[in-house]
Amino acid sequence: MSRTQVWVAALATLACYSYLYKENFFFRLAEHTMIPLAVAHVLTTGWHNTFLPYIETHVKGKGWWWFWIFFVMGVLYYARFLPARWAWITRYPISVSVGWSLGYYFSLFPRQYGVQIADAVRDLGVFENILFFLMFATSMMYFFLTVGGNSKPFRTAAQWGRWILMVGFGASFGNTVSGRISLFLGRLSFLLTEWLGVAL
Repeated sequence: MSRTQVWVAALATLACYSYLYKENFFFRLAEHTMIPLAVAHVLTTGWHNTFLPYIETHVKGKGWWWFWIFFVMGVLYYARFLPARWAWITRYPISVSVGWSLGYYFSLFPRQYGVQIADAVRDLGVFENILFFLMFATSMMYFFLTVGGNSKPFRTAAQWGRWILMVGFGASFGNTVSGRISLFLGRLSFLLTEWLGVAL
């Protein structure tokens, strides 16, 4: 990176982290600069790397004119910005997209879901497997809202399942935080070494 690029990157980093003090002009400038750049990048790369190659290869090359149906379905996503009388049209592309994706993944990759389901039932001759099964069963009971709701043992098991889910979500959140700390340390290392020239 040139010194100009390093300075731009360093000032943009400081502007983003200035939000930790309070919302200010420099943070808004960085925010309102990055978002349009990111949107423009996604639209440009999507146009040149996906849309145009599909038109040339499949529509013009192979004569698959029915591909335009998907283009129309994509445009219908923006129907939510129409008046309420027509906004419901956006439900059609969403339902087609969700149904198509689920059917695609479950038909093309059934093994990984089957392995996950089968792995939930293990040999109960080992303590770890017994503990795993109890945690799995109580976690599932937490979501059974219409079955056994008046049974005290069921409610107790569901309560244990709630705690187990909270531990799992807490571990996941902790992993996310550690990842963000790694990103922060990377930016801090950049500021100290490449911008300020401090030898670490």
